[in-house]
Amino acid sequence: MKIAISYFIEKAADWLFRKRSPALKVFRAGVYLLPLTLAGSWAVSIMYKDAERTLSLGYQSSSTAQFIIGICLFVEIGLIVFGAAWEYQRYRDEKKRNDKKKSIVIEQRGLVDTSDSPLSEFIKNKCSWQVESIVNDIREKVTDNVITRPDVALARVNNLKMSLSEKTAQSAASDISIAYGGVFPVPFTFYTGYLLDDESQISVFDWDRDVGDWRGLDGVDDGEQFSIEPSLIKSSSVVLAISVSYPVDRQAIASVFTGLPVHYLSLPLLDRNNHWSKEKQDRLSGEFLEYCKKLLGQGVEHIHLVLASQNSVAFRFGQAYDKRNLPSVSVYQYEHHQPVRYPWCLLIPHKVGEIPAVVQTEFKHVA
Repeated sequence: MKIAISYFIEKAADWLFRKRSPALKVFRAGVYLLPLTLAGSWAVSIMYKDAERTLSLGYQSSSTAQFIIGICLFVEIGLIVFGAAWEYQRYRDEKKRNDKKKSIVIEQRGLVDTSDSPLSEFIKNKCSWQVESIVNDIREKVTDNVITRPDVALARVNNLKMSLSEKTAQSAASDISIAYGGVFPVPFTFYTGYLLDDESQISVFDWDRDVGDWRGLDGVDDGEQFSIEPSLIKSSSVVLAISVSYPVDRQAIASVFTGLPVHYLSLPLLDRNNHWSKEKQDRLSGEFLEYCKKLLGQGVEHIHLVLASQNSVAFRFGQAYDKRNLPSVSVYQYEHHQPVRYPWCLLIPHKVGEIPAVVQTEFKHVA
């Protein structure tokens, strides 16, 4: 019983004082002014007798302003009734709209177990409409943070587009919102963004390792830009190595991609928490796109992409990659403790009829 009363009081207080709407402002105005009017219309007298232990409370109505007070009471009660009725109607209208709305949450689980804190639950706590989840889980194919069957993982990512179409088939585009988050191998995260580039606005989230929970891209753009180290060697196939959170392994790149020209893009400050600004990610993905267009203009037909970044950055770069006009791309997985530190890549071709495939690296390994 006490729990029920406490819950009722908490919800009533939340409704009265925390929720924001024009209707509630009208309602609260009436609630706040009513006691003041009542207090102003009374002459209060208190008598206390210690010996008899008695207390008497009396009041005498003021006769001078009864008409004005009556009008004030009428107006204040009217504000309360009107505000409550308006808020109820607003609530009903909002509920009708929310009954149509739907958020589709795409979560990819691989390198970190986020099953105890699903992204869908995080989103549910921030909205009042229905939330449906699509989970790409490849954890059984990951051993000691090393993915053992990238081909199986690719098949699951390929199914993502169909799963999303099934979730959105019966709803109007204006009623659908999409959220994405994950801790996934970079090639598959990039490819997921590549697949979803033509979807409506996607809200991107990332796993905050410092607090062990999801976080939106709510930071401030610090203005950092990529410093560029271009290669002067011309070739139809080049390596594009990008450092965002960690430095790329230049020794491994020089060994694995022997003979290929390497172009380096790097942020001045490499840090795992330098990516929390959506504006910054949009700007950096634009810089990435422009550099790929520059390579295309130099006659490059294929890009070997080495990307050291956070999950959300890899996703945004995949979204930015123009699948119709830019060169075909291979995105490489980095494994520091393996003899071949870039053991496989995801080849994303552009020719009609060709499909993405996992390709094992057959180059010289790092000594």
